[in-house]
Amino acid sequence: MVLLAGVGSMVVLSGLVLGVAGVAGVGRRRPARRRAALKVRRSWLAAAAVGLLTLVATGWVAAAAGAAGVCVVVPSILTSGAHTDRRIARLEALAGFTRRLADLLASGAVGSLDQALRRAASGCPAPIQPEVAALVSRMGPQGLEPALRAFGADLADPAGDHVAMALILRARNGGRGLATVLQNLATDVDDQVRMRRQIKAERAKPMSSIRALVILTVLVWAASAVFLREYMAPYSSPDGQLALVVIVADFALAMAWLNRLTRPVVGARFLADITETTGPRR
Repeated sequence: MVLLAGVGSMVVLSGLVLGVAGVAGVGRRRPARRRAALKVRRSWLAAAAVGLLTLVATGWVAAAAGAAGVCVVVPSILTSGAHTDRRIARLEALAGFTRRLADLLASGAVGSLDQALRRAASGCPAPIQPEVAALVSRMGPQGLEPALRAFGADLADPAGDHVAMALILRARNGGRGLATVLQNLATDVDDQVRMRRQIKAERAKPMSSIRALVILTVLVWAASAVFLREYMAPYSSPDGQLALVVIVADFALAMAWLNRLTRPVVGARFLADITETTGPRR
């Protein structure tokens, strides 16, 4: 009966995950947010499947919950360096795009800001190419300022907000000196990239130790459940299940805390999209 109840619970959990995933996929999303939401949905679906299989194989609800939690938390810890590399690459690409735009404006090769943006988009670095292409496609039907605000939202970084705001102010007020401002912004982004690389290098050794500890812990748990059944037999009792729940919960909280520590620190954005700040008129 306990096994059937556990299986039923995991089936219900799988259904809830599928339902939430379906609802989350409805509506308009920006490309970056859509990719992130799809990745989260896949991880939760994989966690539900692994938890259900673990429950059927062992009959332990705590083990099934722990296996599901491992599928969600551990991959993000193991790939934490990839997130940092991706953000650094995007900042480098933003600096290159901003510097190219400043060079076009300073050389006088373009007659307007719209033309400069279109010319700069043709040689845009790959990490932010989708965002820049979306900016160019929005400028015609939406106008320059809404397109720049959406560009800042797509980048989702304060550095992108600074660049977008400088371009918005030029589009509103005109005047000279935009090329110098963009050059200074590109230099500032380069400084941020250097600092982020230095921080990543300082954190590389402790992060390697954390990854090794996580992998070793998961392997020991899995090997004990398969090859040391007599040693793990006390956990099959109600008191043992309760103790195992406490152990799994402590490990899950520690992994979630480590996952939060490994996330790159990004400042708060200050440039909001018009559609996000204004509601429908009555």
